[in-house]
Amino acid sequence: MLPGAVHNVSLVYAIVWAIDHYYGQSTSTALALVQFATSAGSRGYHNDLIDATLDRASGAGKIQFLLEDERMDMTENLDELPPPSGVTGRQSAIWFLDSLRAYIRLERYLLQPGSAYKRNGYYIIVYTGREAQPLETIKIMFRRLLNIYVLNVNVVLTRRGTVQMYTYYPYGPHRCQSSLPVYYGSFQGVPSTANFGLRRQLFPSKLTNMHGCELIAVTFEHRPYVRIDDDANSPNGRRLHGIEGMIFNSLAERMNFTINLVERQDKDRGQIMPNGSVTGILKMILEGEANITFVCFMYSKERADVMLPSISYTNFPIVLVIPGGGTMKPLERLMKPFGYIIWSCLIVSLLIGLSLIAVLQLMPVPALRELVLGRSNRLPCLGLWYSLLGGLALHTPRRNFSRYLLVMWLLQTLVLRAAYTGQLYLILQDAQVRTPLQSLAEVVAKGYEFYMLPALRGVFRDSLLSSNVRLLRSHEASLLRLRDEDDPGIAVPLLQPTVYEFDYLSGPTRRRLTVLPGALMTAPLTLYMRPHSYLKRRIDRLLMAMMSSGIIYRYRRIYLDRIERMAKRRSAEPQPLTIAQLSGIFFCLMVLQLLAGMVFVLERLALRHSRFRRALDVANRYVA
Repeated sequence: MLPGAVHNVSLVYAIVWAIDHYYGQSTSTALALVQFATSAGSRGYHNDLIDATLDRASGAGKIQFLLEDERMDMTENLDELPPPSGVTGRQSAIWFLDSLRAYIRLERYLLQPGSAYKRNGYYIIVYTGREAQPLETIKIMFRRLLNIYVLNVNVVLTRRGTVQMYTYYPYGPHRCQSSLPVYYGSFQGVPSTANFGLRRQLFPSKLTNMHGCELIAVTFEHRPYVRIDDDANSPNGRRLHGIEGMIFNSLAERMNFTINLVERQDKDRGQIMPNGSVTGILKMILEGEANITFVCFMYSKERADVMLPSISYTNFPIVLVIPGGGTMKPLERLMKPFGYIIWSCLIVSLLIGLSLIAVLQLMPVPALRELVLGRSNRLPCLGLWYSLLGGLALHTPRRNFSRYLLVMWLLQTLVLRAAYTGQLYLILQDAQVRTPLQSLAEVVAKGYEFYMLPALRGVFRDSLLSSNVRLLRSHEASLLRLRDEDDPGIAVPLLQPTVYEFDYLSGPTRRRLTVLPGALMTAPLTLYMRPHSYLKRRIDRLLMAMMSSGIIYRYRRIYLDRIERMAKRRSAEPQPLTIAQLSGIFFCLMVLQLLAGMVFVLERLALRHSRFRRALDVANRYVA
């Protein structure tokens, strides 16, 4: 026997009130009305309820409706199925059930591959069962709904002449993971009037305070994103630090849950193998061993299809670490302090000075020569070279014009000598090496093998040959090779803070990693939860609030300011120079010594031959 007409009308108006006051205001997607009936009578009753609801709610035009039943056809194209993580799909529906067996059918539909629903959405169950103790059935439904992460669900039924609503709170002052039915309220007032409805919001907030209940977080130390230190006051003796560690600590404080920290010793984030099996942290999340994970996880479609991602709370540039090139040759070090433009300007200045001196020496106008070169300046070329190399001006001019020329030349040589010696010292300390590669195309043309994490494989799938890519769990060994070897033949793409942290840990005396100019792309970071996790909505709202208030930026600067400064700072303490580093200077000295020996032999020969002596005197006079 079906319920009386007055109860039927009250139930219809309760459904209409829920549509008008929540679904019609919070979403623009179509609201699905689905019935799971186990008898012909229940099916007819459900149809009457749906028809009456549509007749009263569709006229307002606030929302579109989608009518379905349990026998709907699933698409045969597997590529069009929603991913099992629940990242896409419908997030609202009203389900009509008449028994526990009908609920089992609903649960089977929610769990089957390709289900169109996100289990962390907001749903109403209209229960029309006729058993004497419907709360026992609701208790079983709530327990099974909690196990599949359907948290925001209310059951509406007619009981004792009124339309009542029940829900469950998994977290309370003295309970965790509880699924006991809780009376939430009843619809009061006269149906079809404005005062009819529920005197509170339709869906209560169930994760505002988790009352210290435990969440299992799996991660590992990866600075500066995650740092794990010993702490006697923490539940398991370990406490999180780092950029993401501080963010998660803030979430735990705001939501009031206890962190059960699980450290993954092999640092395997996990990947999907060709045979369909999963490994590492990914396996722990899918098998229910952990609730959430974070450790510099870049957002990727492959991960988002199997784990539920949060919104991206920060991003970092991806740079390409390349071989720094071999150390400079001794003579190359002497030429490196200045570029081609400065060397060209210096040579032009010398040529102009020498040419002017030569012209003035050959001109039969002594007054002009004394005006420019000064009186009694018999060796102007020697004075030019002497002042260039840092010596004193041997013949100070007495005329203002020549004094102005001398001051201008001394100022130029002073600045050039100071810049040259300072830069030469840094180069002799091996602080600079050649970086000939300037673009990704040059790196690919070199035939370097790319060592990268599995998450980056999809990013570079179209730009790199698969034969030149090698996937690694960790990149520490590769970075050591790039730092210590001149040309290991590899390149490693990774986040820029990782480069700063590696250089910081290497110390001020070790070589820095060489990075390709310009970032390859920007990678958003996210944390991942179990598929269809009900934690996502609450965590996303808190992350957006932390971003808008600048808290996440503050955490970034706490850990990045120090390592950026230390990574870019050069060694402050001088290191002893080796003979190999100074071999270029020694070579120049040997050449000059050879020239001096040749001049000495010529001078000895000039003592025996008068003509040769006169020729040598002329050469000494004009060369000087």
